[in-house]
Amino acid sequence: MRLIVIWAVVFFIASALATLMLYDNGRVSMVWGDWVLETSLSFMLAFVLAIIATGYFVVQLVMFLWHLPQIVARRRQMKRYSSAQNSMHEGLLALEYGDWQKAEKLLIKSAKYSESGLVHYLSAAKMAHNQGIVERRDYYLREAREAYPEEYIVIGLVEARLLQEKSPSDSVALLKALFEEDPKNAAVVRELAYGYRLTEQWDALEALLPAIKKSKAIVREDLWTLERQLMAGKLTLCLTYDELQTYWQSLAKKYQLEADILAEYVEQSISFGEESGLKELLEKSVGKLWNDRLVYQYGRLSLGPAFERLKMAEKWLQGREDNPVLLLTLGRLACQSQMWVMAQNHLKKSLQLCPQLETFHALASCYEAEGKTSQAALIYKEAIERLEDGSPKLIEA
Repeated sequence: MRLIVIWAVVFFIASALATLMLYDNGRVSMVWGDWVLETSLSFMLAFVLAIIATGYFVVQLVMFLWHLPQIVARRRQMKRYSSAQNSMHEGLLALEYGDWQKAEKLLIKSAKYSESGLVHYLSAAKMAHNQGIVERRDYYLREAREAYPEEYIVIGLVEARLLQEKSPSDSVALLKALFEEDPKNAAVVRELAYGYRLTEQWDALEALLPAIKKSKAIVREDLWTLERQLMAGKLTLCLTYDELQTYWQSLAKKYQLEADILAEYVEQSISFGEESGLKELLEKSVGKLWNDRLVYQYGRLSLGPAFERLKMAEKWLQGREDNPVLLLTLGRLACQSQMWVMAQNHLKKSLQLCPQLETFHALASCYEAEGKTSQAALIYKEAIERLEDGSPKLIEA
């Protein structure tokens, strides 16, 4: 609407001037020394407008020619950006198809000309890593650091993740350096925490906990899982039973009944030859929340009458008749109670469900305890054959 009004005003003024000139064309005189130039006002106005238009065109032409190299360079750059974008698109598609070599080639092809060059370098490094070509991976990471020095944090994070599988200690060392540079970076804190967990550096992880909570780098559920793993890991660092007991007693009761923490405590206690109180702890924990690892540990206890533990474990069998871990535990307890047939039946069924070397050993030991050494030898032979071909076989006893 505004444009229409403007054009209407311009048209009105032009019409008024044209009408005025028709009635009186006017005269203009210009004197320069002895020279006198006379012309009509309309011609003079047209001449001035022509001069202005010509001047404007000349100025625009000069400006265009002045900026022409920049315009050409910008168009070339846009063409490169477009080509780089297409290469990135094709590279990511190749990545989805699992063609890492093609993906790497496409991604690195135009990394220097792309607005997202950092993504090109890092993705190409991942592709080289997936192919096991460490030299090219490291080369792409160096190129990324040279081209984008301000992005050292994200480049370091990517490198740490790539190193994590085969060189976890190097990965943690790199993450520690990044953490010293930027201790408030949530991504760095999170990766360092998981690195400590992977390398079982429990004391270092414990020292990092305040930074984890302050930065909120890990969501509450995952943080609780990490803390449980930390407590369980700290138990493995105890060198004596007294040290183990001291740390165990420092834990709150609710933590002591957590399955992974309790399982590690039981494992360590058994390794020190101390089983006092383990039976009650395991029964209480399994009664609240089922856990295969705790049930497995229950079958390894040797303190006190095995028959009592067998009767308790049989209560857990309802609804879990096909649980191979529970069947292994029942088989061990029945064997300790000299209930040979029951023990062998439970162990055979466990082997049918999930053949494990430990279950073979338990079954052979049960036959040996009964005095059937020849039958035990057959079980050992069956275990060796199973290990050689990897195919499941039912045991005929």
